[in-house]
Amino acid sequence: MAENRLKIVKYINDPVYGGIGVTKIELALIDTPLFQRLRGLRQLARVNFVFPGAEHSRYVHSLGVLYIMGLMTEHLLKQGMLDEDDVVKLRVAALLHDIGHYPLSHLGESVYGYCLDNQNATNIVEVRPPVNKKYLYEMASSHSKSANHEHLGKYIVIHNREISRVLCENGLDPLEIGEIFTGEYGSRNMVYTQLLHSSLDADRLDYLLRDSYQTGVKYGLVDLQYLVRLLMVVDDPALAENNKVLVCNKKGQHVVEHFLMSRYFHYSQVIFHKTNAAFEGMIRCMYIKLVQSGNFLFDSLEEIHNSINDECFLQFNDAFLETALKEHYKKTTDDEYKRLYEMYRDRIRPKVVFETKDLYEMSPKQEFSVLKWELKKNPNKITEIVGSDRWGYQIVPITLEKVHGSYGISERDINPEDLREAVKLYDADAEKISYLAEDPLSIISKLANYKSEFVRIYVLEERGKTYDYEKIHREIRALITS
Repeated sequence: MAENRLKIVKYINDPVYGGIGVTKIELALIDTPLFQRLRGLRQLARVNFVFPGAEHSRYVHSLGVLYIMGLMTEHLLKQGMLDEDDVVKLRVAALLHDIGHYPLSHLGESVYGYCLDNQNATNIVEVRPPVNKKYLYEMASSHSKSANHEHLGKYIVIHNREISRVLCENGLDPLEIGEIFTGEYGSRNMVYTQLLHSSLDADRLDYLLRDSYQTGVKYGLVDLQYLVRLLMVVDDPALAENNKVLVCNKKGQHVVEHFLMSRYFHYSQVIFHKTNAAFEGMIRCMYIKLVQSGNFLFDSLEEIHNSINDECFLQFNDAFLETALKEHYKKTTDDEYKRLYEMYRDRIRPKVVFETKDLYEMSPKQEFSVLKWELKKNPNKITEIVGSDRWGYQIVPITLEKVHGSYGISERDINPEDLREAVKLYDADAEKISYLAEDPLSIISKLANYKSEFVRIYVLEERGKTYDYEKIHREIRALITS
C-alpha cells in the first residue's frame, strides 16, 4: 500500500491559526539546519522599533504560508480541481519559499543587490577606478533586486545537499520546487504561480494576518476561511495551452476586495511607516559599508552561493549581523559609519524634513516628478538646502492590483506575469472569467487605475549643529514649485 504523503504526523502550535499540521516530508525539511536558520531572521526587520511586538521570524511565517497553502489545496483537492501530487508540491514550495532570505530580510536583499550592482568592472578593456565616496542618500535609497531572495532560495533548494536529498528521496524535483516559488513555473502551470506568487496567494495572506497580529495593527482581519472556499480551478478559453487558472467565485468578491484594501493599508501604515523607513535607511548604509569592508561573513552573492553547504552559512542571520555591526564600529576609522552606528544603537530617529504624497492615474503631478528628478539626478541641490550630505530619501509606489481596470481579458500586449498574478473572478452562471480590476461595479476597478506614491527626505542630525526645519521644508517646496 502506497504511503499517504499528505498524512499529518505532527502539529505545531501557532498563535494565529491554533495548530499547523505537517507531513513526514515537511517535518524532514523543517528539521534541516538550513530551515532552522530562519528562526534567526525577523520577518519585518526593524519594524519592531515602531511596533515592539513585531518580533516574529521568517521561520514562523513559512509555517503560516504552509498552513494557508494547506487550506487552499485541501479545498481544491476535495473539489477534484487538484490531485495529490499538486498538493504535495505546492505545500513543500510554500514551506521553502523564504529559505533564501538574508539577515534583516528584504533590507539585506537590497544590500547585496546594491553591492552586486556597484562592483568595479574587471574586464581587460577598462577598469573603472573605485569611487571612494558613496553618499548616504545614494545607499539609503537603494532597493535593488539583483540578489533576489527567491532566486537565492531556488539555488539553495537545488544545491544544498540535505534539502535536495529530502526532496529527491520523496520523488520531488528540487528545480521544479524552486521554480514554483519564484513564479517561473507559471508559463507551464498558472495555478501553481497564482497560489504562491500572485495578488492573492498564501504568502500574502499569511504576512497580512501575522503582521497584523504581531504589530497590533488591525488591518489584517480578513475572512480567511470564506476566502478559501471561493477558490476554483477552471479552464480559460483565452489560453491556447496549459489553460487552467485559479479564480474566485464572483459571488464573494467583496472578501477579495477587503483583502486587497487591507494589504494596501498594511503597506502604507506599517511596512513603510516613516520612522521604520528612516531607520532602515541608516541600517542599509551601515550594512553596505560592512559588506564592502570585507569584515562580514559574506562579501558577495557568489560567496553565499559557495557556502550553502558549509556550517558558516547557518550563522547568516540577524544576530550575527548585529554583532558584526558592533565589532566593525569598534575597529573602523570611518567616522560616518561610527555616527550611523551610534544613532542606531541609541535609537535616535532620523528627522523627516519633507514628505509629499500623490495619487495619480497616468502620471504624477509636476512638482512630484520634479522632486524625484532632483533626488536622483541632481541631489547636490538638496545637500545645499540641508547644509549637509547626511540625508536620505525614500520613494515608495503602492498599487492595489497588478493590472489596470482598463485592461481587457482578450488583450495580449500586457505583461504575462501581471496577467498571471492579477485576481480573476468566475461567474458560474455565465461561465465567464473576468479580472476583478475590470469589474465596473467593484471599487477595485476604480482604484486599480491609480498608483499611490510618496517621497520622504530625512536628515541624520550632526552633533552640535542646529537645523531650521521649517526653512529646509520651505526651500525644498520652492525648489520643486519654481
